[in-house]
Amino acid sequence: MKRLLSLAYLGFFSLSVNFLSGTAVLAETQSECVPVIAGDEDHAPVWETREQRDARMKWWRDAKFGMFIHFGLYSGLGGEWRGVPAGTEWIQKNVETDTQTYREEAFPLFRPRKGVAEEWAELARAAGCRYAVFTTKHHDGFAMFDSAQTDYDSQERFGRDFTREFVDAFRGNGMRVGFYHSVIDWAHPNYDYTICPDLCYPQQQKVWRKGVPGREINHPVYLNYLKNQVRELLTNYGNVDVIWWDYSQGAASGKRGWDAPGLIELCRELQPGIVMNNRLYAYSGFDTDTNVKLDIRCGDTMSPEKHVPAKGYPDTDWETCMTVGDKWGYNRYDTRIKSVETVVRQLQECAAKGGNLLLNIGPKADGSVPEEVKKVFRGVGKWLRTNGEAIYGTRPYFGFEGVLATQSEDGKAIYVFLPPAGTALPKNVPSGEILGGESSTFCPVLKINSGNL
Repeated sequence: MKRLLSLAYLGFFSLSVNFLSGTAVLAETQSECVPVIAGDEDHAPVWETREQRDARMKWWRDAKFGMFIHFGLYSGLGGEWRGVPAGTEWIQKNVETDTQTYREEAFPLFRPRKGVAEEWAELARAAGCRYAVFTTKHHDGFAMFDSAQTDYDSQERFGRDFTREFVDAFRGNGMRVGFYHSVIDWAHPNYDYTICPDLCYPQQQKVWRKGVPGREINHPVYLNYLKNQVRELLTNYGNVDVIWWDYSQGAASGKRGWDAPGLIELCRELQPGIVMNNRLYAYSGFDTDTNVKLDIRCGDTMSPEKHVPAKGYPDTDWETCMTVGDKWGYNRYDTRIKSVETVVRQLQECAAKGGNLLLNIGPKADGSVPEEVKKVFRGVGKWLRTNGEAIYGTRPYFGFEGVLATQSEDGKAIYVFLPPAGTALPKNVPSGEILGGESSTFCPVLKINSGNL
């Protein structure tokens, strides 16, 4: 299929998309095709109408709950560097080491068992997740897929394409699949770490590169590498539902940082139905300002990190990514595990404010998920089996001040997330039925017929 941009200029075709299958369909039209939102030097134009966007985003808005998977070389280190606590997926930067030293330490410790992706998928299905996002490449630059662009990948080192295993397992369990992909790359010898001096980069990697032919800053070479790896991911694995970029800061953003307009157009060309976050452009997931507006030329969704925005992001698609403990990758020192009730209330809050929850697992070196994390996911799944109608496919309901609620898509049912015992409900909340019939269970939901309002 030709590029979306080229199609638009043909003038007598418009592109409509079967968003469930991910295939593109051409339909003739008499009207001249013009962008709905014009592009500029830093942004690709938007070609789809509001109605087309709503159709493309519907599955994602309905899904509400996904699994995030942080798995890579850092998983084998388990939060420790030569016997000292040193962090997880950022461990190479935290200890300021070069890629050669990092890989020599990490390779022997990273030994995933066969079939672990199937175990993750079974856990996600039991938890009630509707989609999952897997780390195809984190900032350390190690590709967890078979890439023709480098030998620093899982196929070359371990004889396995972990991304393929992930895709097959989750699709086989009825879930949609997404790819986390870092635009930062500490391993590539031509990556320009000077564009934003504050953006993370290991000091000893700078020393390893300094003055060595072939390791000089040549960002166009890196951008070509980045684009080719994205092309591989969006070509070799069938329908890809989500691409989750990470991350931009300062001047390392947009056109200058990553050729963001070109990456976005490439994604729309290869996967017309794909949903992508906004991190090709400078954005802090830790920013608690809910008045920030999303320019949809930068992506489809806002991506707050480790918190649920106080007011959500009105009229904007957003997704909170959340850890079960404190860390993303596996860390043996990560012991502050959230309770099932805490996570369920976060899921309720996301749904009631119009967002999704992407809940993380950080598997160990062998791919196994810590038992205490599995218990949380299974507990959420048990709650959803009784109360899922109050989450899946719902939209926010703001008719009751001081209480979180959702409504069914047709507006006939209102679901009130009852606060902890001892907290009074607003007086204007009418009577209804408790889903599952047991008001004494944790996080009960009151279902109200909207005709009774």
